[in-house]
Amino acid sequence: MRCDGAPPLTQAPIAPGASFDYRFVAPDAGTFWYHPPLPAGAGLYGALIIEETEPPDVDQQATLIYAESHLNSDPRLKVSGVDDYGIFVPANQRLRLRLINTAATKILRLRMAELRPFVMAIDGEPAQPFGARGGELTLGPGNRIDVIVDCVLAPNQNAPMRIDGADRLNSPVVKIWGDPKAPARASRRDEPKSLPPNSLPEHMDFRDAFRFEAVIGQARADKRDAPLFTVKRGRTVTLGLSNPTSANGFIHLHGHSFRLLDALDDGWKPFWLDTMPIAPQGKARVAFVADNPGKWLLEGLDGANAWFEVT
Repeated sequence: MRCDGAPPLTQAPIAPGASFDYRFVAPDAGTFWYHPPLPAGAGLYGALIIEETEPPDVDQQATLIYAESHLNSDPRLKVSGVDDYGIFVPANQRLRLRLINTAATKILRLRMAELRPFVMAIDGEPAQPFGARGGELTLGPGNRIDVIVDCVLAPNQNAPMRIDGADRLNSPVVKIWGDPKAPARASRRDEPKSLPPNSLPEHMDFRDAFRFEAVIGQARADKRDAPLFTVKRGRTVTLGLSNPTSANGFIHLHGHSFRLLDALDDGWKPFWLDTMPIAPQGKARVAFVADNPGKWLLEGLDGANAWFEVT
């Protein structure tokens, strides 16, 4: 039985006082997370890290989880494995950060202006490494980003990580410190190499692609028990996504990863996603190979009513 944590579509809800064991094989390495079908602050959530069989050569790792506070208006960044919101790194050592945005609706913009983070993976899937422009990283609701940062700080010097648009404007949520107690590397490293690839297709066949137009917030009261669409396993699917509302929207594709298509249909972005924000009055087009049989939610469209099936 395939359990996607989407009751009643893929399984029955877990009754109060009851328990349920999820057992699965983790085929791909990456940064993932688990959460209830609610805002993460209202239930159990956490990071799920699948390590590479050939991990990158880094000196330290840390997982940073952003969660909205339900007690006041200030955002929080809950940091796993970091003492006092500080990460201490000797000069020229390499740090891997796994960033997770658990917010239900907030687009998170982090800035590391004093350091140069290299984006290594997005939503758990390796990307062609690229330097974040201006040290800024943008994570939509549910997004994950893995970055590698080389410490170029002098001992006791610090580089803050800030959240743009936070209530406490420009207050650092994490500081990376030049560690005065540990030995430094003699010289800086070369730019990081790509992470080992996961089992995603190198090409997509658009000649017989299934095409579907989806609208955020569109009600489907007359088709609650029917899928948005059904496709055969292995077929390419393109989704046209539009957000006619005045609020930020998002799409989260269960069971698959997609590419963001270029505006002129002449290529796609060099990374995979499973979650993507869509600006007010915005549009986007994505494509994926329906290689995972089962019933899968399209979160962000119309709640649990928006799902598709791969046969």
